[in-house]
Amino acid sequence: MVHLASFPFVTFYLHNIGCNALEAVWGDYVSSSFFREAVLQAVTYVQQYQATGWVADDRQLGPMEREDLAWVGTHILPALAAGGLRRLAMLESEDWLNRSLIQEEYTYPVESLPIELRYFSDLHAARTWACDLQAPN
Repeated sequence: MVHLASFPFVTFYLHNIGCNALEAVWGDYVSSSFFREAVLQAVTYVQQYQATGWVADDRQLGPMEREDLAWVGTHILPALAAGGLRRLAMLESEDWLNRSLIQEEYTYPVESLPIELRYFSDLHAARTWACDLQAPN
């Protein structure tokens, strides 16, 4: 695992675990402008490192705005798909409203894209699935 960048609200890592996978570990609250800036940086990482998997660790993600999540669904997910991303593993937010909003805003756009989306509660399982690896018995 390679540390790419850290900000007060998110840290990015790159895994080479059978594929290149970006991992974003979100902290607590992040403003709309910083959230969008960080997501755009993540798109750059996906393209730069030809990542086919993404692990979004949203467990500590604070309250989000519906408009920001809708922006991800309509603009960012298609850009990620065009950049080669194929699997998005999401560790769900502990905030029930965030979980609900993320599912509402991401599910429909992903259905029309060549990206598989799956929700997890276990980090290892999310990483394993993001690169289509077989879990050890």
